[in-house]
Amino acid sequence: MIADHISNSELYKGINERVNRAIHYIQTHDFSSLQTGMHEVYGEELFFNLIEYDTKEAEERFWESHKKYIDLHYILEGKEFVAYELFERMSVKQDYDEQDDFFLLEGKVQSKVKLEQGNFMLLYPKDVHMTGIKVDGAERVRKVVFKILI
Repeated sequence: MIADHISNSELYKGINERVNRAIHYIQTHDFSSLQTGMHEVYGEELFFNLIEYDTKEAEERFWESHKKYIDLHYILEGKEFVAYELFERMSVKQDYDEQDDFFLLEGKVQSKVKLEQGNFMLLYPKDVHMTGIKVDGAERVRKVVFKILI
């Protein structure tokens, strides 16, 4: 798991070619006029979902992780906490869904990162995460979640 501001993205160049492409896409595209939903960049290798939601209490959110894709969450508007935990410290609530590439898991929130406009978070498979946790109160978050095929 990596969390930082997009202005520091050069520090992570070279981790993975598709991660480089996603970061470059963020730096060279304007997301403000895009509709929510899935947007293709390089087919199944690299695409993103533009999503909007209201943050909530952690008890109203869910834990997930993936197997085939790295997630890159990039905040366009709003702020949220994203909880993070190692897969081995969690219990599987729902077995792996091959089609949608996710596990649902259960466990306690022990660490979380605050993401604001311009921040990104890179989550590898087995990096269990819970997004959409409110910071000061419920607020609208608009973000892109890149799916980066391993």
